[in-house]
Amino acid sequence: MRLIVFALLAAASFSAAAGSVDLNLSNDTIEAKYYGNAGAADWTFGGLYNRDTKDRALNVGLLATGDSAFGNSRIEGGLGGKVYSVTVASGDLVALALGGQLRWFPGNGSFALGTYAFYAPHVVTLLDGQRFYDIGVRAEVEVIRNSFVYVGYRQVQAELDNNVKVNVDKGGFVGMQIKF
Repeated sequence: MRLIVFALLAAASFSAAAGSVDLNLSNDTIEAKYYGNAGAADWTFGGLYNRDTKDRALNVGLLATGDSAFGNSRIEGGLGGKVYSVTVASGDLVALALGGQLRWFPGNGSFALGTYAFYAPHVVTLLDGQRFYDIGVRAEVEVIRNSFVYVGYRQVQAELDNNVKVNVDKGGFVGMQIKF
């Protein structure tokens, strides 16, 4: 829990720069993310904590981002990588995961569908890990300008050296994102 509070305080300290804060909850999990602008890219800092299993995942990343029009719809996306530090079950791992994220606003309205996926194979998964991935989908609504509420589903999984696959988190969540 201290880690999540630290992440939120760190995000708040950068409030003078353009970015966003994203917080979501499930029955057992809290996740906080901060996105900051770095020219044509976004840097990210995030943390996830599962209270039931005491598993946690921290990440720092850099994504080349942009948006485009597709018909009368808007698409936002990014490609890049994240470095994850994960403590799960009886192991710790550090992983360099590559991937991306995508948000589609049909009709350029206030409703959006989003997805993301980041994967680290064995060659870039260190310590007690063999593989790691973080995937998710969500549906969101812009309630007021630059403030979104959403529901989603995610799976964050680590495969350890003993070939055991352990979920840091798997399931639904609700959350909000505020851009500033």
